[in-house]
Amino acid sequence: MYVQKEYIKGNNKYIFKFFISQRKNKKYRSDIYLNNKFVKSVHFGDRRYEHYYDSIGLYPDLNHNDMERLQLYYKRHRKNYPEFSADWFSKKFLW
Repeated sequence: MYVQKEYIKGNNKYIFKFFISQRKNKKYRSDIYLNNKFVKSVHFGDRRYEHYYDSIGLYPDLNHNDMERLQLYYKRHRKNYPEFSADWFSKKFLW
């Protein structure tokens, strides 16, 4: 089972297919497709910790919806890593 989301940047259409990760302590694996061609997989999120809001929807029990914790998370993670990195996916879909 997976959840699929589209992301359009310029003329490029990306498809993200989200699966529950098989890696220890990771929440998700995202398979990235560009124009229907596989690009790469990214594992992100940690099952041991809560997140602000899971927009993918497979871990709703770990949502805390606490604005103060959200702000503290962004203070700790100020650096913006490249697009489609584990950091990018966490910020976009979990925080």
